[in-house]
Amino acid sequence: MFKKILIPTDGSEFSQGALEQGLDLAKLSGGEVTILYAIESPYEPFKNYTTQPPEYFEKLMNDFKAEAQKVLSRISAEAESKGVHTRALIVEEHPVPAILEAAKEHDLVVMATHGRKGIDRVMMGSVTDKVLHNCSTPVLVVRGAAG
Repeated sequence: MFKKILIPTDGSEFSQGALEQGLDLAKLSGGEVTILYAIESPYEPFKNYTTQPPEYFEKLMNDFKAEAQKVLSRISAEAESKGVHTRALIVEEHPVPAILEAAKEHDLVVMATHGRKGIDRVMMGSVTDKVLHNCSTPVLVVRGAAG
């Protein structure tokens, strides 16, 4: 059974379904959960084009980290109330490689998908899709409403 479960999250209401499924699985299997929050630097894509000083992006990153910590504290409290041992992890990296790397140390990855189709999927991309097709660890995809 699954003893080490990775649940990537962005803290959105949308990701709540995957979180609940992952916590339930961990409780049933007596496993533990790692909640992963990946933060991509807002500076990297624009560093050659921006007139903003690097300090501006540093403040943004600090704000993102504070929000991530708040989300992870809430999720950890929710998990502990269900009797599930959790570990919270904030990674400063694009979500796909961060999830793929963390998955190597887990038995299962539980993720949400927006269920986008057509041009929305092409334009928006899908972290879940990229993880699903590149991960050697089993991935449980919890479908959300089409967006």
